[in-house]
Amino acid sequence: MKVVVNLELCQGHARCEDICPEVFSTDAVEGKCVIEQPEFPADLEEKVRLAVRNCPEGALRIAKS
Repeated sequence: MKVVVNLELCQGHARCEDICPEVFSTDAVEGKCVIEQPEFPADLEEKVRLAVRNCPEGALRIAKS
């Protein structure tokens, strides 16, 4: 599985980075989500799913690899 972001929807709340910094970071210029590990390891799946659920803009989703 992999996680993807819709940058048109992302408003830079950074909840994803707060929840799972192993996968997400924030762009220093635009303040939007950067996915550091699109194809995340299985041991991070729970944290990634929590980050997806907590995105207030619904900008994140999990897709099949």
